[in-house]
Amino acid sequence: MTIRIALMAAVAAVALTGTGMAASLNDVAQKGAMADRIKEKNQINLATAKALGDHCVAAAAAKNMGVSVVIVDQFGIITYYIRADGQGKANTESALMKAKTVLNTRAPSKAVMNAVRSGNQSEARAIQFGNFANAGALPIVVDGQFLGAIGVGGMAPTPGVWSDEICAHNALTAVLGPQPALLPDLPNPYAITNNAATQTQQRAAAQ
Repeated sequence: MTIRIALMAAVAAVALTGTGMAASLNDVAQKGAMADRIKEKNQINLATAKALGDHCVAAAAAKNMGVSVVIVDQFGIITYYIRADGQGKANTESALMKAKTVLNTRAPSKAVMNAVRSGNQSEARAIQFGNFANAGALPIVVDGQFLGAIGVGGMAPTPGVWSDEICAHNALTAVLGPQPALLPDLPNPYAITNNAATQTQQRAAAQ
């Protein structure tokens, strides 16, 4: 019976992928004996978590890139953790740090990054609250229920074109249906560059 329930959940998650239909809580949450065992009806199932992680890894591979992906539930429990070839500890750890930031804030990890870049919050304060000021993690929300986060790390970003966050967003859209628009990419006032024109602009902005 347990195996049958797991297989049905896997089939449901795969069936939703690429259909453009919005997933329901019934599609993605643990149910049956497994849900009864943990006394929890709103915990993301393994099939959905795996579909999200694998989609992001496959999308990165299609661009000849490696990536690290972690799916955590609303309690911070790691449900699925995968790294592609060529990914080191910093890559896998950053994915988890971003996901934990979403758990703390119930918002994309980019929100903390933008708060730091805009001067509304210091990075030291973000760290004090256990947050990582970097884009790449998004909330997993179905039927208005927060189910956890997908955290992605390991890829060099091309803002607006491809990034850890875009990989996560595309996975969520493919597996769960339409998602909220991504937050804007604010310029990094702390970036160090050797480009003379950029340095001149940065000096002017600082005056």
